[in-house]
Amino acid sequence: MRVAAYIRVSTDEQVERGNSLNEQKERLEAYCKAMGWPTPILYSDDGYSAGTTKRPFLEKLFKDIGESKIDVLLTTKLDRLTRSLLDLLQLIKFMDSHKCNYVSATENFDTTTAAGRMVLQLLGVFAEFERGRTSERVQDNMISLAKNTDLALSRPCFGYDVVNRRYEINKKEVNLVKFMFDLAESGQGTRSIAKELNAKNALTKQGKLWDSTNVRRILTNETVTGTRVTNKRKKVDGKTVMRPKEEWIVKKDNHPAIIDFDRFERIQGILDSRKRNKKHAESETYLLTGVLKCGHCGKNMKGSTARIQRGEKSYTYHRYICASYTLNYSCKHHFAHRDEIESEVVKMIKQIAKTSSAELKIKVTSKTKADELKETEILLDRLNNQMQRQIEAHSKGLIEDEDLKISTDRVKEERRLLRAKIEMLKSVTVDSDTVKKNVQELLEDITSLDRLKAKAGIVKLIDSMELIDENIDIIWRA
Repeated sequence: MRVAAYIRVSTDEQVERGNSLNEQKERLEAYCKAMGWPTPILYSDDGYSAGTTKRPFLEKLFKDIGESKIDVLLTTKLDRLTRSLLDLLQLIKFMDSHKCNYVSATENFDTTTAAGRMVLQLLGVFAEFERGRTSERVQDNMISLAKNTDLALSRPCFGYDVVNRRYEINKKEVNLVKFMFDLAESGQGTRSIAKELNAKNALTKQGKLWDSTNVRRILTNETVTGTRVTNKRKKVDGKTVMRPKEEWIVKKDNHPAIIDFDRFERIQGILDSRKRNKKHAESETYLLTGVLKCGHCGKNMKGSTARIQRGEKSYTYHRYICASYTLNYSCKHHFAHRDEIESEVVKMIKQIAKTSSAELKIKVTSKTKADELKETEILLDRLNNQMQRQIEAHSKGLIEDEDLKISTDRVKEERRLLRAKIEMLKSVTVDSDTVKKNVQELLEDITSLDRLKAKAGIVKLIDSMELIDENIDIIWRA
C-alpha cells in the first residue's frame, strides 16, 4: 500500500491552535503505524489557504494520484484538504476514478461506501460553512477598520512604507513617483516612463525592473493622493473582480499625499485617452486616434495608411477610417483625409486662443461626466444589439409580429431617452476661461513640428470629437 500524507497550515494562528506542520506530520505517522501501514510519503504546503486548490504540493499530490502512484490519501482533518464543498466533491471524484481512497485521521469515515461518502459530504458542508463565517467576520472587521481608523489596511504602494500600521512617505521613492507623474502629464506613455525609470537604475519595491503594468498601477493608484480606498475588489470563482463604486470605502486625507488630487484626476483623463488609442498612443502618424469618432455610427475612426504604385512613382495616403466600415462595411460615411481634418482641428484650437472667453461657445466634459457618458453609450449599444437580436428572431419565425412591434416600440422609447441623455452630457457649458488657459499653455506644443508632442497636447485638451460629414463636434476637457 502506498500512502500519501498531506499537511497544511495557512497562518500563525493555526500553529497556536496546535495545528503546526510538525504536529500534523507526527500524528499521521503515528496513525499509519497503528494501522500497520508503511511510513507515508509527505506532501506539505506551508502558508496556503484551503479556499483554493492552487497549492504547489497539493497539485503535485494529485498529479501522482493521476499517475496511479498513491493508494490512500491521509490528512489529520478534512479542512486540511479543502473547505470548499465543490472542490471536495471534485477531488473525491478524481480519487475514485484513480482507485485512491481518502482517510481523515480524526474523522472516522470510509470513502469506499455510500454511507462514508455521505458523511464526507456533510463534513464538507460544515467546513465550507465555517470558512464562509470566518470570511464574513474578517470582512466585517476590515470594513469597521476602514470606516473608523486611518490604519494601513494593505501593503504600501511604491512611494510609501507602513510604519506603526500607518502609511508614511518613503523619502527615496517619492521623487520617482513625482517623476512618473511629470512624464505622464507631459504626454509620455507607460512604456516610455518604464524605460526612463530603468535608465535611472530604479527598481520596484520587489527589486525588479519597471514595465508598463507596474507604472500604470502607480499612476492610477489613489493612495498617492493621500486617499485610502478599501473594499474595492472581491474574489468570484477564484478570480479577482472589481466591486461597484458605491461599495468602495473611500477615506480622503488618510495619510500624507504625494500628488495633488486635482492633478491626479487630470492625468487619469490623459491615461484614459491613451488607453483608447491603444497601440497608436505612441505613434506620431495620426494625431487624432483615440479621440476621433464617426458621428454617423459612433464608432472610433482609426488611422489607415495606403501605398499605391503608379509606374515608377509611389504615393502614400493617410486617412481616418470608421471602425464599423472596416469590420463589416456597415457605415457608408467611412473616411476622412488625415491632413485635412488635422489641419482643421489645429485651426479650431488656434481660434480658441484668439477668441475672448465671453464669446466662446464650447462643449466640455469632466471625468465624472465622461464616465457617465461612456456608461450611457454602452447602454445604448446594448440596446441596439438587443433590437438586432429581436429582428433576427422575427426573421427566423421565433417571435410573432405583435411581439416584435411591442419590443420595437419599447426600444425606440428607451433609445430616445438615452440619446437625449447623451446629448445633455455632451452639451454641458464650461467655464471657458479654463479651456482657453489650457489652449494657451499647450498651443506651442500642438503647433510644433514634433508630432508626438502635438498629439500629447491634443489629448490633454480634447476628450472626444465626432466627425459628421464635414462638421467636427469637439468635447473639450475641463
